[in-house]
Amino acid sequence: MQALIDELSKPEYASMSDQAAADAINAKTVTIRKPVDLWMVVEHSSRNGYRAKLELARTNGNHPCQETAINILEYINSPRLQTVDMDLPSTRGMVQALIQCHFATQAMADELLALADQTVRWVDHNGIGTLGVGLVRNARKKMGVQ
Repeated sequence: MQALIDELSKPEYASMSDQAAADAINAKTVTIRKPVDLWMVVEHSSRNGYRAKLELARTNGNHPCQETAINILEYINSPRLQTVDMDLPSTRGMVQALIQCHFATQAMADELLALADQTVRWVDHNGIGTLGVGLVRNARKKMGVQ
């Protein structure tokens, strides 16, 4: 309820009816970061061609990034791994290594990291669910607004 009170305290809701405020808040979205399903990472690497570059470097003893390629492929091929937290320092380091070793471009790396961005409804993110007029009225009463 406190998240709703804080939201309703914003100036843009002051002149709205309870129904209009409920509709506006139900329509509001936020972007959050979530772990990415491993299959999406694998698909991105294959679709953008850097998985093949990693595979070639893995088998080339003269490639300066052979160890990096082996480590990244072992990581994404792990049978225990279900999701990848794109915000972990180790994950960020691997993505940076993809760029430094010329396996992927900066644009590809940015796209890969953006897989963790998920747009969700504000009410769902705050555990409220679909907002009705009654909840808005109750929150406004607690705020001292009638």
